[in-house]
Amino acid sequence: MKRFKKAAAICLAGLTAMSTVGVTGVYAEDTNYDVDNMEFDNVEIRVAFRYTSGSETDGQSQWYYKKLEEFNAENEGKIHVTDESISAESDYEEKLTTDFASGSVPNAFLQYGGSRTKEYVDAGYILDLTPYFEQYPDWYDGVQEFAWETTQFEGHEGTYGIPWSSYQLCLYYNKEYLEQVGAEVPESWDDLVEVCGKLKEAGIQPFNYSDKDNYHYEHLMSAMALKAYGPEIADDLATDKEAYNGEKMVAIYQLMKDMIDAGYWGDAILSTDFSTERNMFEAGQAAFTVDGTWNCGNFQNDSDTTLFDAQKIGVTRIPYINEEYKTVEMGGGSDTYYITTLNKSEEEIAATVKFIKYLTNVDAINEMCEFSPTTYAEKVTIETGNYLLDEVNAIMAENTASKLELPNYDTNTAAMDTIRNSLQALATGASAQEVGDDIVNKMSAYE
Repeated sequence: MKRFKKAAAICLAGLTAMSTVGVTGVYAEDTNYDVDNMEFDNVEIRVAFRYTSGSETDGQSQWYYKKLEEFNAENEGKIHVTDESISAESDYEEKLTTDFASGSVPNAFLQYGGSRTKEYVDAGYILDLTPYFEQYPDWYDGVQEFAWETTQFEGHEGTYGIPWSSYQLCLYYNKEYLEQVGAEVPESWDDLVEVCGKLKEAGIQPFNYSDKDNYHYEHLMSAMALKAYGPEIADDLATDKEAYNGEKMVAIYQLMKDMIDAGYWGDAILSTDFSTERNMFEAGQAAFTVDGTWNCGNFQNDSDTTLFDAQKIGVTRIPYINEEYKTVEMGGGSDTYYITTLNKSEEEIAATVKFIKYLTNVDAINEMCEFSPTTYAEKVTIETGNYLLDEVNAIMAENTASKLELPNYDTNTAAMDTIRNSLQALATGASAQEVGDDIVNKMSAYE
């Protein structure tokens, strides 16, 4: 396990000296990082996550708002946390960008790391948690080693965040529908296309694919590229050895377009959000759905659990395109809590660390797993009681490599949004080459 060096001279945004654009300074040997035993006096902090207030089916949101209420009660008169969560990802991203630009960013936020966060690290706006992990080694040790990638940034020594979730993109399927058409669980992409054809002939809709949320195409595109070309494709694209409009990536877009043109992905792709797609799958209106491992908990907690309760939902890997990369997956550490230092006082920063630590220790994550059984960055130590999650854990245990979404590795800060937006044109008739060229042309404007 990577260990931390004493950081008496490491630059840190956020601890000892204020400026108009942030807080800069150095770690001091006599600085107190024991936030659990600090005295606070009516410190107000704001946090911006993607939980859904009032949700009756989202177990993670239910848990979070319960913990928020408990934390505020336990720290009454000392620390008060105001939640500014926005559940829709595109709206959340837009507000976060605006908040940073205005200098009025929340004290903590959730993000995936990579290019979306690096610009804030480069600017000195994100807290390096190294000395706090040294103060609380159990906090650091409670996180699985693979998840720390989202907290490491080229050119910066330190650990800029605390991961709380991990994931892998999976293919969920209706066991009865596959049995009905005499099909095996697809292992290759060709298998999947063949099964979709059999389902369509039998009057069963293969997918009700959705991309209204503007991420679903990109998730699958990343997984397919990894399944076709191996984990090296992430760095090849990031270093321009390969291009998003080159032969390799255009071939991936074409496979996606073929699914659309055949009707296998349904007719309302850009007007359907993923919650609706999942509900339609659970209601028996499709044979497949693609999403992350967090769905293990959603299937257990959603209003219609008929298929889950009868164990009629199966889960498998995203089908491979090149068998050599069958066990290479799109996944790893995902949502990570970052603490901002931009225009924040030392007391605010310390109070925010205390709150984030409260949410991410192993005991808290064990409790969260009871509300929403899924894969977490922390080392869950309880039995989940979720058969799909058991299957997912068995799959992940055999992975040979995993990478995050491909745009995360690009130094172009516009990569993620550009790729997601451009891919949507596949559903409106654009060719695979046109989509690739659109990605490259739009990204070039931000270089």
